[in-house]
Amino acid sequence: MKYRQRIEDINVTIAARLSQYLNDQSVDYRLIQHPHSHTSRESAHAAQVREDRVAKAVLLRDDEGYVMAVIPASSSLDMRAVHDETGRNGLQMVAENELGPLFPDCELGALPPLGQAYGITTLLDSGLSRCETIYFEAGDHEELVAMDGPRFTQLFMGSHIADLSKDWP
Repeated sequence: MKYRQRIEDINVTIAARLSQYLNDQSVDYRLIQHPHSHTSRESAHAAQVREDRVAKAVLLRDDEGYVMAVIPASSSLDMRAVHDETGRNGLQMVAENELGPLFPDCELGALPPLGQAYGITTLLDSGLSRCETIYFEAGDHEELVAMDGPRFTQLFMGSHIADLSKDWP
């Protein structure tokens, strides 16, 4: 993609912190509007993109703090793999009603998968690092960010990139 979306020209609700982070990183992206959805898988279908190209954020917490795992919407999180990567045994999924204070510029349940924009340690599933284009929640339930896959992976330099997901049972 060769351009950066001009937010002021259209009616969008991309999370302010996400927008600032992408702009600070000089990332070109575009926004895809779609009918309201409740999950990343629904967002993929609503936007007519493949589920395995949609990056979904799963927020975990233990006594040491938060960790975000970013996996394809087509998969489920492999907690054993997260433990292997972090060495942390007590990580548990954060309930949706606890997300508001951490992501005040996002609608509940529409987490952008760039935890680094919010100061959260983030892990990336290696399957996403092979995608030509990546799509992810813009912070609401009606838009996806679309960006170059290799550029998306570059945003995770310094993070763990590993096999973190498994196919849905």
